[in-house]
Amino acid sequence: MKKILHFNIPNGFSPNDDGLNDIFLPKGLGIDPESFEMWIFDRWGNMIYYTDDLYKGWDGRANYGTDISQQDTYVWKIKCKNNRGNNLSYIGHISIIK
Repeated sequence: MKKILHFNIPNGFSPNDDGLNDIFLPKGLGIDPESFEMWIFDRWGNMIYYTDDLYKGWDGRANYGTDISQQDTYVWKIKCKNNRGNNLSYIGHISIIK
């Protein structure tokens, strides 16, 4: 029996290196890891982060910089396939809380 796709996507995180909620990392069941892509955009629509690794979340840094992005709300987009081969696309918001 194949698992049904289920996503748990947080709406905020605090990347302050305290070991709690430091990474924005959607988790789910029934996701084909070979098809996963995630983009993060700032309020002006500039892409500031991209990954195609289901297990690598966003650490709050823009463009692989050294400083955490400012406290703000960002847009994420995820494209993937479930384990039945169906194409899926999701869009939402994530807030950095300092």
